Amino acid sequence: MKKIILKSLFVCSLTLSLNSCSDALDIIPDGRLTLEEVFANPEYVPAYFSTAFDHIPYKMSWYYWFDNLPSALSDESWSCDDVEGTGAINAYKGQGSARENIFETLYNDSFDNGYWNKYWKSIRIINVFLQNIPTAAVDSEENRQRWTAEAHVLRAYYYLQLVKWYGALPIVKEPFPDELDYSTLKKNTAVECLKFIVEDCEEALKYEELPWRIVNGSEYRRLSRSIAAAIISQASLYAASTLYSDGENHWEYAYQKNKESFNNLIANGYELYTTMQTDEYPNAYGEYFAQNASGGANPVDKETIWGSIKDNHKMWWVWGMPIQSNYRAGDVPSQELVDAYDMLETGKPVLKLNKPYLDETHLEPNYYEDSGYNPDKPYEGRDPRFYATVIYNGAHIMVGNTESVIQTYSGGNCELRDNDRRYTRTGYYMNKYRNWHAFSGMSGEDGKWKYYRLGEVYLNLAEAALEVGYINEAMQLVNTIRHRAGFDPSVDVSASSKEEARLIVRHERQVEFAFEEHRFFDARRWTRNDEDIENEKFCTGMRAERSGRQVKYERFIVGSDGSTPSKLSYKAKWHFLPIPIGESSSLEDLTGDKWQNYGW
Repeated sequence: MKKIILKSLFVCSLTLSLNSCSDALDIIPDGRLTLEEVFANPEYVPAYFSTAFDHIPYKMSWYYWFDNLPSALSDESWSCDDVEGTGAINAYKGQGSARENIFETLYNDSFDNGYWNKYWKSIRIINVFLQNIPTAAVDSEENRQRWTAEAHVLRAYYYLQLVKWYGALPIVKEPFPDELDYSTLKKNTAVECLKFIVEDCEEALKYEELPWRIVNGSEYRRLSRSIAAAIISQASLYAASTLYSDGENHWEYAYQKNKESFNNLIANGYELYTTMQTDEYPNAYGEYFAQNASGGANPVDKETIWGSIKDNHKMWWVWGMPIQSNYRAGDVPSQELVDAYDMLETGKPVLKLNKPYLDETHLEPNYYEDSGYNPDKPYEGRDPRFYATVIYNGAHIMVGNTESVIQTYSGGNCELRDNDRRYTRTGYYMNKYRNWHAFSGMSGEDGKWKYYRLGEVYLNLAEAALEVGYINEAMQLVNTIRHRAGFDPSVDVSASSKEEARLIVRHERQVEFAFEEHRFFDARRWTRNDEDIENEKFCTGMRAERSGRQVKYERFIVGSDGSTPSKLSYKAKWHFLPIPIGESSSLEDLTGDKWQNYGW
């Protein structure tokens, strides 16, 4: 029985149930085809391959109950659905097991969940496809080559998601035969898995039939060589990181792979989004995330490498504010994130990067001298990305065609409350991706998720460069990102040591990638598997108190009185998700090895 359970994870039936896979394959009266019949028909082959795309995650607000859970569990935000007793609050309380956790449990088909089963299922489909496509009946040799290349990219993507969520895995390149002895199945190391991901993408890059950019609107689901390059960039960086490297030094490997990916993307027309198309947003960074990637051979947006096809929920009812008659506030920025935005005029950080707080609870900020920050006017003169990402007390926003001022103080129109999902817990609301003209009477489409963008490759290369000692190169890449944000070259950052450069690059990733899931995975890959993720232990906010025309600000701990952590998900076991209990038990019984992840 346990062998049957295990096979259900890695192996699809040799006959294909059409009704359960895809309407595109529901093509014969009895609803079933053998694989031989599928690959003998040039119409069925692409239909079969299309099912491998079914489990590409939607990300952003498509985790359980529209929470961006990786953001909510990181130190950049807090979920205002805590009062509902569902979602992130369970992790905050330390709840979750290999039987049920907020990322794996199937609550509703609308939400992303069940990654372990979904991703392995898609990998199985791809392995079957790659085994059969060389001799399959196809309508053209060009399509045979292009589909083969896309299959390698897609398998690499699914494997990368599995490694990020679960760590070390077995590398499975071919369909398992019926007679496989599952007792011989072994985990590969995380580094081996990540290098396999890179190899899969490099194989795809060999195919000239795979384009660098998708220019036809009807092919919006198709993959490209630029996506392969972006996956190589991220996978090689992870391979060299503390969590995955097995104590070995893989930074030269990460640098070479990132350098090549960066150069290939630049050579094929990818560039940072710097030219604004409207005057509705204060800077190009804000406009970039509020819009959707455009198509064509010469698109306005040349930064997005792979954008989501899934419509995000309208901010006015999901992520909005009370003055927009919102349904919920969603995940709201933390004071830790707000503290990370530098001062625009001086280019200096508000807090010292090596020790931003003098106490464990983050109530005693360790201010950087001469930064220009004024605690009495905490939101003046900050990095322009702050205004594109965070809505704060005194911020001006458009509600339809009317400008309104946000009031988070007691009695204000968006006051801080701890008992209502529509109101902030931290004193802030999220601005990134938001259509700035949307309100309850006028739904506006917000910016879609961006799986990969050139800005990430810049900072991936910067991190790898500094770790191999190319500090000046790393700082040049960081400063290019900061110039797009609005910093003048006269306040460019520099570093005299690898340690200082590391702090700068990590700091830059924190602000550039806010609400893009990177912070969650960065904090984990920078620490050991058995090490607590200390930066997530306490979450703070900023309380505004108004007296007459004067407003005073006071930091406070969110979700705790200070005697207990705000988020118990800071514990070491939250580096990875648990492998579902049925699968880990079967694997351990069959192989005699421990498969379950640390702490679960």
